[in-house]
Amino acid sequence: MHLRAPTLLLALVILIAPPAVAQIGVAGGGIYSDASVSGTDIDTESRTGFQVGVSYATGGTLGVILGGYYSEKGFNVKDNSERVKLSYIEVPVMAVVRLPAIGRTIGPRLYGGVNGGFETSCDSSVTGDVALTGLCDETNSFDFGLKAGLGVQVFMFGLDLAYVHGLTDVANSETLDVKNRAWSLTLLIGVG
Repeated sequence: MHLRAPTLLLALVILIAPPAVAQIGVAGGGIYSDASVSGTDIDTESRTGFQVGVSYATGGTLGVILGGYYSEKGFNVKDNSERVKLSYIEVPVMAVVRLPAIGRTIGPRLYGGVNGGFETSCDSSVTGDVALTGLCDETNSFDFGLKAGLGVQVFMFGLDLAYVHGLTDVANSETLDVKNRAWSLTLLIGVG
């Protein structure tokens, strides 16, 4: 049921986007993620992961960027040996503004929109005390948030710095409220 809206939006954008200015590209990079945990006195620390996927961009100065990414997120419990690794298939839908430079060939861009994530796995490794008992047994399968970023494109190559702020609770628990937070630095080829 959750897959219908992103699929319909992608089909609509593909149908109305002028083919001359639409680009498809591949992306890959690193993610620096953490989580906001409330309802307990647990402090978290960041962990690193990676992100790979494809993007579809339309428009000149104004446009739309759609993506499909495999992303690793998660966090470490501070003063503990517990590590939580969450993996998602993410579908961001964002508006983009390309700032004046030399057309679409060289120039900066700003973008922002929504980010839906479909959980593919949750792994928790513990060698000491368990702070988040059963978290991976009770995660929500869909993570929704906001995504914003800035980047620069030079010919067919781009470099983007983005932030995703999770709005939905990762944990399906009445006592915990866990929300994803992640920074990513991504190299793009063929998209802008």
